[in-house]
Amino acid sequence: MNDPESERYDGLEHFYHPVKLSEKWTSILFWISAFLSFTVIFTQQTQMILVYKISQMLFAICVTVHLLLSLSTKLYLIPRVEGMRRKQLLSNSFSVPLTPEQTRIYYNNPLAPSIHRLGANILENSYFAKAVCGRMATRGRVKMSIYFILWLVVVFLRSTPAGILVIVTQIVFSGELIAKQASIEMLRQRNENLYSELYQQFLHKVDFKSATGTACILDAFATYEAVKAAAAIKQSSSIFHDLNPRLSKEWDDICCKLGIVPDKEESNAASSEGCK
Repeated sequence: MNDPESERYDGLEHFYHPVKLSEKWTSILFWISAFLSFTVIFTQQTQMILVYKISQMLFAICVTVHLLLSLSTKLYLIPRVEGMRRKQLLSNSFSVPLTPEQTRIYYNNPLAPSIHRLGANILENSYFAKAVCGRMATRGRVKMSIYFILWLVVVFLRSTPAGILVIVTQIVFSGELIAKQASIEMLRQRNENLYSELYQQFLHKVDFKSATGTACILDAFATYEAVKAAAAIKQSSSIFHDLNPRLSKEWDDICCKLGIVPDKEESNAASSEGCK
């Protein structure tokens, strides 16, 4: 039987369900709207007046609901849960109960509550985030390449009606596809840069108790939160769970190499063992 205390637990997980559901329906409504766009054109050309009017009405409803869902996700759902996550990060870093939700084996470093621990938590978060966003970005590039190739085919086919060309162009270059991919790419790159900067600070044993060290960690914290707020997207849970076993092992190795241990005695012991 598994020990519950040894299993990972995230008290904020259920707050992400509305975000996931909203993003799912936003995507569904986008493609329904795209389909209805084609329906409107074809029914207009074939003089199917009743079907044409119904398609127009459904298209207007889908576009409106899509807009409302998109705005609620970006302006309310994601900021709400990310605000809770930020408080949870600070709670874990300084052992202060800013939020009643608890986590277990979510942040994995043995440092005592301090600015030093906050830096290690951000280092861990950025390490996982760059890997997850990297996988998301790769999948997105494949999809965008396929859409772009289809768009080129439509463009260079002389028999393509102008109305169809306009709709396909709107679909391929819409915010649902291009903007989302750009946000993922930005989130991936910024987390890579943040991880690299923090890694160097830990590697060179910056004194995080000093004013300079504290300022560096606070700058990293502000950058990390600002990047998430700017992207306003939810990282893929399925990709995270798929990568988590490998990334967790690699993170343990990183902690060993950087000397992220409770005290000097353990640090010396880790160094003598070689940190495999």
